[in-house]
Amino acid sequence: MSETDAAPRLHTAEGARAYVQDRLGHFEAAGTPTRLPEGNLNVVWRVPGTERSLIVKYAPPYIAANPETPLDPSRLLVEARCLRALGRGGHLHQSMEGTVRAPELRDQNSEIPVLIMEDIGPVPSFGRWLQETEAQDLTATAAAQGRRLGEFLGRLHAATYDDDHCADVFDNRPMQETRHAVQYQGVADMLREAGVHDADALGTRAAAVGRSLLEPGRCLTMGDLWPPSVLIASSNHLRIIDWELAHYGRPLQDVAHWCAHLWMQVQRAPSEAVARAVAGHRDAFLEAYENALGDTKEALWDPAERRDAAIHVGAEILVRAVGPFQDGYVYAGLGAEHPAVQTAVATAAEHIRAPDTAGVLER
Repeated sequence: MSETDAAPRLHTAEGARAYVQDRLGHFEAAGTPTRLPEGNLNVVWRVPGTERSLIVKYAPPYIAANPETPLDPSRLLVEARCLRALGRGGHLHQSMEGTVRAPELRDQNSEIPVLIMEDIGPVPSFGRWLQETEAQDLTATAAAQGRRLGEFLGRLHAATYDDDHCADVFDNRPMQETRHAVQYQGVADMLREAGVHDADALGTRAAAVGRSLLEPGRCLTMGDLWPPSVLIASSNHLRIIDWELAHYGRPLQDVAHWCAHLWMQVQRAPSEAVARAVAGHRDAFLEAYENALGDTKEALWDPAERRDAAIHVGAEILVRAVGPFQDGYVYAGLGAEHPAVQTAVATAAEHIRAPDTAGVLER
C-alpha cells in the first residue's frame, strides 16, 4: 500500500478500524476508534476490541500536528526495532526490569509505515500522575518511580554499550539531524530573542554538542524521555512509550533530557508537595542510573559526558520555554516577560555558559 493510498484511510476512525482488522484477522472491533491527542509527530488511534484495545500509530512524512514541516517516516521502523528488542524473546529483554517496559509490538507495516501495538490503557502519564496523586502518598512513590526508571535506563545503556550490532540496527541519523537543526542550532536565536547578551557564543557551544551527537554513539538511547512518554501503569509499574527518536547515541540525550523536564516540573509545580516529590524522584533517578551502569560508568557517564549533558539541559529548557515546543507544555501561553519564562531562560543559559557547575544534574 502506498503512502497516497494509506494516508486518507489512517486519518479517519473508520479507516483505522478497518486497517487493524485487515492486518490482524483475529481482531474484532468493538466501538469507534479514538484519536489520541498526544500524537504530535504521528497519527495515533486507540482501537477498541472485544477482548482488548490496540494502538495504531501511523507516521506521515511530516509532523502530524504541523504538516508543513517534513519529517522522515522511517522513525517508526526504528521504534519497531526497539519494541522487538525489548519485548519477549528480544535480545534486550532479559536485561530489562519487568516492572518497567515498553509496549508489545503486534504488527509492523514497513511500507507506509504503521505500527500496531499493545494498549497500556487510559493510565496517566508522569505529569498527570503528579497532579492527581494524594500529597501524603506522593513523595515516597515518586522516589520509587525514579529508582525504577533510573535502573531501567542504566541497564539499557550498559547492556548496549560498545555493541556494533546495536549501532547498526538503531542508527537513526535522520532524526538526529532534525534534532540538531531544530534544537541545538536554534539556541542562539532563542537566546537572542530572549535578550541574553552572549547568545551567539552560547549558541556556538550548543551547536557543537549537536554536531557531536551526529557521530557514532556509545549505547542505545530512548531519545524522547519526557513526562508524556512515561506512563504510570500502577504504583509499581512504568511503561515507556514513543521510541521513534531512539538512536545508538550518547547517554546525555536520555539522562539530561529527563532531568531538564524534572526541573521544569519542579518550577511549574502546583504545590510545594509536588515540587519536593519531583526533586526526590530526580535524586533517586540519578543515583539508580549511575549504580545500574556498573563497570560501564566511567565510559558512559564521565565528566565530559556530564558537561555536554548540562548543555543539553539548557537546549531542552529553551525549546520548551521560548522555542518551537512551547505549546502544550508547562509554559504554554506565557510571554517572554513572564517571570517563570525569564527564570527558565536564565537557567538554560547558565547551563550552557558554565556546564561544569550547573545544578540540574546534581544530587
